[in-house]
Amino acid sequence: MPLVEVTFEELLARFPWRAIRACPGRYLLAGGPTTSAPKDLFGDLGFREARSAQAPDLVFMAAVRGGGVISYAKGNGTFVHTLGDKAGFARKLHALGLEGISP
Repeated sequence: MPLVEVTFEELLARFPWRAIRACPGRYLLAGGPTTSAPKDLFGDLGFREARSAQAPDLVFMAAVRGGGVISYAKGNGTFVHTLGDKAGFARKLHALGLEGISP
């Protein structure tokens, strides 16, 4: 997945995030699930979608300079969006078995 010009720091500043407890370098979009799809909310970051045996939901991921976004499509039509710095993004992709996506 190619890196885009958007950076982790820009996304962190642009949206309201809260740190994920016991998960350094990872953040959850504040306000809970939303009906906004990843591309609609963050723009065209080159999102890829995949299934993971470790997640019940369809996973959308996009690498940006310094990290990346991972979003989960819930069965009720909502999305849960997360942001990770370089280490947090790579660690979560590995946990999902999707580490072929480079941060």
